[in-house]
Amino acid sequence: MSRGLRIAAWNCCAGPLATKLAAARRLRADILVLPEAPRVPEGAQAAWIGENPRKGLAVLVRPPWRVERLAVPRVELPRYFLPVRIVGPETFTLWGVWAHAFGADRYVRATHRALDACAAQVAREQPLLLGDFNSHSRWDHQHPPDRGHSALVRRLAALGYVSAYHHARGKAHGREGHATFYEYRHRDKPYHLDYAFVPAGMVPRLRRVRVGQHRTWTRWSDHMPLVLELAPAGTVTQLGGADRRP
Repeated sequence: MSRGLRIAAWNCCAGPLATKLAAARRLRADILVLPEAPRVPEGAQAAWIGENPRKGLAVLVRPPWRVERLAVPRVELPRYFLPVRIVGPETFTLWGVWAHAFGADRYVRATHRALDACAAQVAREQPLLLGDFNSHSRWDHQHPPDRGHSALVRRLAALGYVSAYHHARGKAHGREGHATFYEYRHRDKPYHLDYAFVPAGMVPRLRRVRVGQHRTWTRWSDHMPLVLELAPAGTVTQLGGADRRP
């Protein structure tokens, strides 16, 4: 894999599948996590979960990559958590995430419950965790102290994870310089809700971490894409071009 790897997450805000996939192609992602995606045909290049065919969670890849659904034995994960194996020039595990408000699984609490349920699997496989977490430290007060966003960041750090955006920008959680969500698509209502938590072994490979621009992406969604560019496996690189956005 000489050219590296581009991984993206974009909550596409439902709508016609052809329209959303056409927009997503602008990202040129090898691997794409697509919350709020209409049903996509499953197979070697896509995995999808959902109860509503108009709005679920997809993980899509392009050749030479393949995606395989992973079973989580004896565990019922929160509704939109999709563990997959990515197979190609290298093989690794990825969890697509769309944390929503379903009963006790209220936004960030769903991610905590997923980690509770699969602690051994996460520790063993070190999956990349990517998608719309619907989570931010500003809402810590709405959750128990051990179930808020700040608690999640600490918990993942203890497992060896880093938020790719915060590492690349040198920012603390709650001090982000880029929004990944604009409420009602209004520029004056920005939030940072989408994350890529990468295991420590991937951190030296980060080349760029970018967030899409409001003026480009709000024609399709209230969320902006988050894009990671990684050097080939075994490569140590220096972060650069963080201000260039898709």
